[in-house]
Amino acid sequence: MPISKRQAVHWLFDLAVAFKAIDGALEIVSGYFLVFRPGWIGPAAVTWATTLLLHDPASRFGHMLARWGDGLTLDTEHFASTYLIAHGAAKVFIAWGLIREKLWAFPTALVVFGLLILYQAFRFAHTHSPTLAVLIALDVAVCYLIWREYGFRRNGEQAPQK
Repeated sequence: MPISKRQAVHWLFDLAVAFKAIDGALEIVSGYFLVFRPGWIGPAAVTWATTLLLHDPASRFGHMLARWGDGLTLDTEHFASTYLIAHGAAKVFIAWGLIREKLWAFPTALVVFGLLILYQAFRFAHTHSPTLAVLIALDVAVCYLIWREYGFRRNGEQAPQK
């Protein structure tokens, strides 16, 4: 039995929302981990970099990791923990609204994730990170799925039965 376009969009939407919820929960846990275990990331990165550089003294990644670890301060970790907790809580809250099929959650998700995409694009313009480019593409795809599902819901269509 072939799957309809509506069913495919809904299935991908459900998958994307579940991914955002899990990602948000992991961000919250990571943020609290930084709160309760401050000051360990920098020294751990330097130790790992030292090990890498012992095996390959010309390792660009090892040198980059050592510089990053040396420059990491408690203030930076505090900012990261606050960011992770707030960002994770927003994702979980929005995912909860989308899973519960609350209409307010759709435009809210588009605005919040759209702002995140703009911030990521700003960072990409400075770093040219391939990882960031992939994250931007994934977030744009998630926003597209949210927008499509919202359009279906505004037109009175219910989610397809499983």
